[in-house]
Amino acid sequence: MIDSIVVATYFLIVFIAGYFVSRHYSQSTDHEFITGGRTRKWYQVSVALFAMAADPSVMGVAGLGFLWGLYLIQWPGVHMWFTTWFAAMFLVPIYWRSRIVTTPEYLEKRFNVQCRAFFSLILISILIVTLAGAMYLGALLLKNLLGWSMIASIILISSVVGFYVILGGMKTVLSIDFYQGLLIIITLVVVSGMALYKIGGFAGFAASMVNGNAGVNLNSIIPPSDWSIFTDKYFPMQAVIVWATIAGVGWMSCNFSMAQRLLAAKTEKDAQKALLFLAILVIFYPFVSFMVGAIMRIKMPGILPDEAIMKIILEMFPAGVRGFLVAGLMAALLSSVDGMLTASSALFSEDIYQRILRPTAKSSELKKVTRIVEALTILMTISLFPLVVKSQSAMAFIQSFYGDVLGVVVALYVLGVFTTRVSPWSAFIAMISGVAVSVSLDIFTEINFTYIGFFSFVYTVISAMILCRFEKPLPVEKLTNLTVFTLPDVKGPWVGLKSWPALWKWALFLASIWFVFSAVWEYFVTR
Repeated sequence: MIDSIVVATYFLIVFIAGYFVSRHYSQSTDHEFITGGRTRKWYQVSVALFAMAADPSVMGVAGLGFLWGLYLIQWPGVHMWFTTWFAAMFLVPIYWRSRIVTTPEYLEKRFNVQCRAFFSLILISILIVTLAGAMYLGALLLKNLLGWSMIASIILISSVVGFYVILGGMKTVLSIDFYQGLLIIITLVVVSGMALYKIGGFAGFAASMVNGNAGVNLNSIIPPSDWSIFTDKYFPMQAVIVWATIAGVGWMSCNFSMAQRLLAAKTEKDAQKALLFLAILVIFYPFVSFMVGAIMRIKMPGILPDEAIMKIILEMFPAGVRGFLVAGLMAALLSSVDGMLTASSALFSEDIYQRILRPTAKSSELKKVTRIVEALTILMTISLFPLVVKSQSAMAFIQSFYGDVLGVVVALYVLGVFTTRVSPWSAFIAMISGVAVSVSLDIFTEINFTYIGFFSFVYTVISAMILCRFEKPLPVEKLTNLTVFTLPDVKGPWVGLKSWPALWKWALFLASIWFVFSAVWEYFVTR
C-alpha cells in the first residue's frame, strides 16, 4: 500500500506539472507546439535526450547483462568514440542550416519527396509498435511490482501522457522530461549501488569467475572475437565495429524521436555540446543495467534474465523506497512514451499531411492535426495491446526491423551529406532495393542481424554510386546547405568547427577517456 501511494503520488505530480507547464507555454506559436522551438540550452537538451533513450527496457538491458555480461557496454560505447562527435561535426551543421523540422525532410531536400515519404512511413510504423510495447511493459511492471490491474495501469499511463502531450505539445514534453531524466539517473544509481553492496562492492564483483553465454567472464568489458557472420553471440567485437557504429549514427541522428529533441536546442553549438554530453549519459545507463544483470546472475542464477532489476527492488529495499524506485522506472517509461508520441504525430503532420495531403495547410491547422493524430495514436496503441500480449517476439521483431532498414537509411544520409554526385532517383532506387535485400537476407538466411544491417548499408552506398552515373546530377546551387561541401559560410568537410572550434578536442578527449577506462577496468578484473 505504501509503495502504491508513492507511485500514485508520482503520477499525480506529473499530471499536475503537465497542466501548469502547458499553461505556461499556452502562448507558444503553433510551430513551437510541434517542434518545441529552438530555446533549450545544451544540458537541458542532453538530459531530455537521455530521458528518451532510457526507457523501461532497462529491465531488458539488465536481462542482456544477465545472459552475456558486461562486455555488451562496448555496443553503446561507440557513442563515446565515434557517433556523437560524427553527428556533431557533420550532421548538426547541415540540419541547422537547412532548417529542417523532421529528419525525413532532409531526404526530400537532398533527394526527392519519395525518399522522405518512404522513410516517414517506416518511422511512424516503428514508433507506434514500439510505443505499444513500451506502454505494455510499463503496465506489466506495475502489475508485477505493485499488483495493479493491467487494464487500469494502461489507462492511467495513456491518460497521463496523453493529457500533457496533447495539451502542451513538445515544449511541455521537453520541460517535464528534463526532471524525469534526473529521476531516472537517481534510480539507476540507487539500484546499482545496492547490487554492488550485495556482492561485496567492486572488489567482490571483480573477483567473480562466472562466465556468460559467450564464454566470457561476466565482469569483463572486452567482447569476444567471432568472425562468423552466422554467429549467435550478441555483439562480438566484429559486430561492434561494423554495425554498432552505423546503427549508433542512425539512432543518434536519423531517428526523429531523438532528433526532435536535438533540434530544440537554442543554438548549433548547444546541439553539439548536448550530443557529446549525451555520450556520457548513455554509457552510464546501460553500464549500470548490464552490471546489475551480471551481478544478479552471480547471486541468483536461477531467476529469469528480465527479473534481475525487479528482484533487487522487491527483495532488497524497504517499503516506500520500493515505490520511489518504481516511480523512477515509470519516469523512464513516460519520457519515452511522450517522445514517441510527439515524434510520430509530428512526422505525420509535417511529412504526410502538409507535404502530400494538404500542402496549403497553415500552422494553426497543423497544430490541430497534430493533436488529433496524438489522440488517435494513443487509441491505436491501446488496440495493439492484445497483439503484444500474444506475441512474445514483438520486441525481437522491432529490433530485427531496425536491422533491416537502419543501414539503408544511414547510407542515404551519408551519401547525401558527403557527396554532391548522388542524384534523386538513384538514391530512391538504392533505398527500395536495399530494404528488399536486407529483408530477404533476414527471411531466407541465418546471417546475424548485425551483419545484415552492415551488408545493406554497403549495398545501398555502392548501388547509389553506380546508378547515379546514369542520371543527370543536381545543379550545385540546389545543394546549398545540404552537403558539407556546399555550405556558403564554411568550407568543408569539418563544418562543425565553425560554431564550436573546440569540438575536435572534446571528441579526442572522450574517445581517450573511454579506451583508457576500458583498459583500466579490464586490468583490475583480470589481475
